[in-house]
Amino acid sequence: MRSGYDFAIAGGGVIGASIAFHLAELSDASVALFDRGEICSGGTGRSCAIIRSHYSVASNTALTLRSLEVFGDFREALGEEDVTCGFVNSGYLILAGPGDFADRLADNLARQRELGADTSSIGRAEARELHPLLELEEVAAIGWEPASGYADPVATTLGYVSAARRRGVAVFEHAPVERLRLGRGGGPAESRVTGVVTPGGTVEAGRVVSALGPWTRGLYADSGLSDAAAEALRLQVSRHVVLTFGGTASYGSELPTVKDLTVDNKMYFRPADGGVVLVGTGDFGDPLEDPDRMTATAPRDLVSLQQTQIGARMPAFEGARLTDSWVGPYDITPDWNPVLGPAPGLPGLYLAYGFSGHGFKLAPAIGRCVAQSLLGEAPDIDLAPYRPERFSEEALLLGAYGVGSIS
Repeated sequence: MRSGYDFAIAGGGVIGASIAFHLAELSDASVALFDRGEICSGGTGRSCAIIRSHYSVASNTALTLRSLEVFGDFREALGEEDVTCGFVNSGYLILAGPGDFADRLADNLARQRELGADTSSIGRAEARELHPLLELEEVAAIGWEPASGYADPVATTLGYVSAARRRGVAVFEHAPVERLRLGRGGGPAESRVTGVVTPGGTVEAGRVVSALGPWTRGLYADSGLSDAAAEALRLQVSRHVVLTFGGTASYGSELPTVKDLTVDNKMYFRPADGGVVLVGTGDFGDPLEDPDRMTATAPRDLVSLQQTQIGARMPAFEGARLTDSWVGPYDITPDWNPVLGPAPGLPGLYLAYGFSGHGFKLAPAIGRCVAQSLLGEAPDIDLAPYRPERFSEEALLLGAYGVGSIS
């Protein structure tokens, strides 16, 4: 390991990997990527990796539309023949019941089309043709995105890392960033981040990028930063449970991904290997103090609830049997949108956290735009709405559907 780099990135999930790749793609800067375990062994590896453009926050739509282009032609975007993101173009249906959500869905679909999204409002008959297993009698509004789908989160991240390595990025696995290296800044009381400390020693860096997601607060604490600095992150961590169910019919890989706003936990589901359906929730989940200490067992009440809800939505899955489950951490901000930008009061540190369960689909565009910002260029898509200061400025990016990852 050399003693210094232009950029040191903490976190080898899809966000850190995308930033590393794009820094190397856009410049001759020296870049190092550090991960506490194997690449993609944190939150990204447990992602359901759903890709959609439906958002009510315009900047999210811009990022996801750019990212969708990358997922659709991943090899071309990375300039590599031996990488894959495993994208499945299943399409995406979003369901709303009578009332406010139906009206908000209609408004959002119109705004999405103005921003260039391939989306439309369809009726129940057309939705049943696309997804014959669905029961839709109480559904009042349906949105359809034919270009969306889902991907493989591990393959995507490894693809970025492979392409980054070939462009000179140094990748260090089992090399956790234990703390930030702090030096004197421009003012008498100002600290500046000048590198990172790992088990292998101190590594100096012109800029440090923290892409640690749920582990961001831990980095602040381990670096001896004040409680006030950690609180200013406005970051909460929660545990999310993903379930897979088998029914009386095989769940085909060609069936669309579905977001169901008619139920309180904003359930989503998509195909998974083996003819089963993968089911998750769009709510807060269970509060989590330490992302390294997640209970891996799926709560019985949640299994029962999801069995009931998936059976009501698809009668072929009534009484469905649980075939698998896993858990993963969400890093959640007050408005359920990411924080991207220089850390207030800590020159030399750039923050990328708070993706609140929808970071994977944004990662290609975010990686490029963050890299452009770090290199002093104007990003393709303005990242100012995601600045860390927006919470104190009361400039939150509030979505139309309330709490949840569909902002």
